[in-house]
Amino acid sequence: DLQRCLNTLGVNENEAVYIGDSDTDIKTALNSGLDIISCTWGYRTHEFLLENGASQICTAPVDLGTFMR
Repeated sequence: DLQRCLNTLGVNENEAVYIGDSDTDIKTALNSGLDIISCTWGYRTHEFLLENGASQICTAPVDLGTFMR
């Protein structure tokens, strides 16, 4: 599970960000207390991600760094 992964890495929820491309990823991040960056190059569209609670949407992998500053 996600919490076990964070514990193994020695990372707190406030030090991590979840990157995903689906509504399941959004729910997982929110339930785990993590910020999420949703991505449009996966399974879902920009509109779908917004409708399902995405607040930060990245459209290209090269742009991920701008979200993590």
